[in-house]
Amino acid sequence: MENISVGLKWVIGIIVTILIIAAGVSIYLLINGYFNRAQQQTLSQNQLISQAEFSTYDNKDVSGQDVINAATRYSGRPQFSVFIATGENEKGFFAKNNYTQCYAPPDSTSLPVDLTSKCETASTMSPVDVATMQDPTIMPTFVNTTAVFESKIYKDKNGEVRLVAFKYKK
Repeated sequence: MENISVGLKWVIGIIVTILIIAAGVSIYLLINGYFNRAQQQTLSQNQLISQAEFSTYDNKDVSGQDVINAATRYSGRPQFSVFIATGENEKGFFAKNNYTQCYAPPDSTSLPVDLTSKCETASTMSPVDVATMQDPTIMPTFVNTTAVFESKIYKDKNGEVRLVAFKYKK
């Protein structure tokens, strides 16, 4: 009788252990699904937030002051460039940035930005700093703060904005 009692305790202990392990595994699988979904939602929200800062430049008319502000704001952003075509310089030039990155504007906003292009091949001029853009005595690169520019954003193959282009609107 005592052997049966000990055997039942062992069997009940094993069954309880198996139930605890099964409950732990099912809770893990359930939580893992929620975690993956939360992670995907967080990534998509981060991408939306990072792309939202460029909405003011997405096929909009902006002032010359906005152009200068964009050149200043994005000068420290890696793998990013600002292209400006003024009334005096229709071929355009790049705003100087900390990373010497210049991406030539593609023929269409639907085409991805070529990340292999260099500053020398993308424009005939070397990148221009903001102080030079604000100097009215240097006409090819002077950005009139009251002028109106048409702005466009260009993305790479991954959908990240890599270039903002401003063209003087006549």
